[in-house]
Amino acid sequence: MESRCYGCAVKFTIFKKEYGCKNCGRAFCSGCLNFNAVVPRAGNTQQKVCKQCHEVLTRRVAALEAKQKPSTTQNQGLTQQDQLIAERLARLRQENKPKSVPSQAEIEARLAALRDEPQGCIPSTQEMEARLAALKGSVPPSQRPQPAHQPPDTRTQAQQAQDLLTQLTAEVAIDESWERAGPATSIQNHLNQDGPRSQSTDSKGQAAQTLEEGKSRLLAEAAIELREQNTRQEQFLAIAKRLAVLRGQDPDRVTLQDYHLPNGDDDEDKETAIQRALQQLTEEAALDEACGFNSPAEPTLQPPAQSCSTEAEWIPYLPHSSLVPKPEAKEEELPWCCICNEDAVLRCTGCDGDLYCARCFRWVQGECCV
Repeated sequence: MESRCYGCAVKFTIFKKEYGCKNCGRAFCSGCLNFNAVVPRAGNTQQKVCKQCHEVLTRRVAALEAKQKPSTTQNQGLTQQDQLIAERLARLRQENKPKSVPSQAEIEARLAALRDEPQGCIPSTQEMEARLAALKGSVPPSQRPQPAHQPPDTRTQAQQAQDLLTQLTAEVAIDESWERAGPATSIQNHLNQDGPRSQSTDSKGQAAQTLEEGKSRLLAEAAIELREQNTRQEQFLAIAKRLAVLRGQDPDRVTLQDYHLPNGDDDEDKETAIQRALQQLTEEAALDEACGFNSPAEPTLQPPAQSCSTEAEWIPYLPHSSLVPKPEAKEEELPWCCICNEDAVLRCTGCDGDLYCARCFRWVQGECCV
């Protein structure tokens, strides 16, 4: 709020400065503050006061002087304590008097001064926001970009997941089609590019040369791959024939159709597939040797001293074939050890024809068959 004179309500300017009354402390102009009086608050010195304070101080001084003259005669017979009480009572009476009220003319003059003062235009809200943004160093709200309207998503979670999968599938299909048509499209784009007539023949010749080089490179790679495949088949057939010799079979009857060769179109590495096939053949040969299949007629196990060893017989075990049942058995017997479920290698005729592996047979031959 702008400062104004308490007496005449005139706004303070450079030419009409603000002064303060030393008694009441209110703000007055120089025209309203042209009275002098002794102010007790200022050490009983002459100070500039307003008209109202001047009247109050003048009347107070006059009353005090009037009271002091008869009080000298009245307080002559009083003690010092009674005199203090009388002075306090006089001060209380003076303070309880009603204060002076401004006259009707003064009130009307102040009201007219307030009405005649021109009021400045009130800035709008946008102007105030712009000024505040300029003081803060930020962008005004009127210049900020409006956020785009995003309607609420009313789809369920299942629909959102399905839409996301559909979008991903479409993107993958686009990527795959682009990868397939990448070289041909790039060559076609190079051929379709516009240029000077002098460079058109050169670009066509370079494109034809690039096609020839690509064709020759593909043929060379196909020949190398075919040669490697033939070499691999020959090596595999040689190993299969050696294995047939170890088994006692005719090596001339062994063909590649009897074994599953790794296909070049499989995702598995070729070398890994070959190593796995070789390991499988080697394990089969080792099992045949351990079981005595197609081996010389020498006994592979020394007959122990117990009576059950004379009644045990070796049973050849093939990993991909079932055990030959006994002639009197009606149901097919599984080729497993009756104790540990490992592959059985012999049958104990003294134990009702039970099947055992080598480890379990050595363990039970001294307990149940002695």
